[in-house]
Amino acid sequence: MSQKKVEQVKADKGFRIWDLAVYAALIALIVALFIAFVFTRDSSPLTSVSVSIGFGEEQRTVCTYNFTTQSLNVIDDSVITVNYPEDGGIELTFHGEGEGEENIIFIDTRNVSVSVTQANCPALDCVYTAAITNNSSLPIICSTHRMIIRPDHVSGSVIQ
Repeated sequence: MSQKKVEQVKADKGFRIWDLAVYAALIALIVALFIAFVFTRDSSPLTSVSVSIGFGEEQRTVCTYNFTTQSLNVIDDSVITVNYPEDGGIELTFHGEGEGEENIIFIDTRNVSVSVTQANCPALDCVYTAAITNNSSLPIICSTHRMIIRPDHVSGSVIQ
């Protein structure tokens, strides 16, 4: 590097006004997106959930539960077995498409929540996923058994 270039770099300021304007615009965009995603969530109380089997075009609903009317609608009883434990709530056994594939879904009617309590898949992601407690909760998905549990307000979407 020549002496002239070294002197030019030393004399150059680190930031120019346009650099600061770009950084300020990026920070404003990040703050606006944060506010939009955090404060506009639909955290209304959970009214109903649906349990589906399959993904994409093959997806079909096999069971729904409405917390408002406290009604369980089993659409396909070859996939869902219902049990009413003595401690309350509703326990659903989801039978996957493969031999012996099962997930135990617990519908807590008192606390208005749904969770997967047991599964025999290797990853157990569905068991470790947080319970569905309101309309902004994420769905519970067991990709091994091709099961999806989600708040009913998003049941029209298709997970590919």
